[in-house]
Amino acid sequence: LGDRAYISQTVQADLFESYQVKLKVPFRCNQHEYRKYSKKNRSKRQMVETVFAQLCDHLNLKKNYAKTYAGIVARLTSKLSGVSILQFINFQNGNRLSKIKHALSF
Repeated sequence: LGDRAYISQTVQADLFESYQVKLKVPFRCNQHEYRKYSKKNRSKRQMVETVFAQLCDHLNLKKNYAKTYAGIVARLTSKLSGVSILQFINFQNGNRLSKIKHALSF
């Protein structure tokens, strides 16, 4: 699932040639080949946007105090592990996965 910024055919071809990634990008309403984006893809995209927003807002992902590459890898690994653990706790308790802020409240 990609953002509309990556709608260019050349960008999509480059991604496929370099990394074998087939990008699914929603069409803009004013495009000639406009097709509706499926409900399944819209819900997946919404989940991705929610997780990125949570990483930036709740876990201060945009702030980078790492001095080395190993430091930034450790920081990202710990943040992503934390989100995964909180989502697992929500799954175990029968709550929505996206509600990570309230995962530890019983």
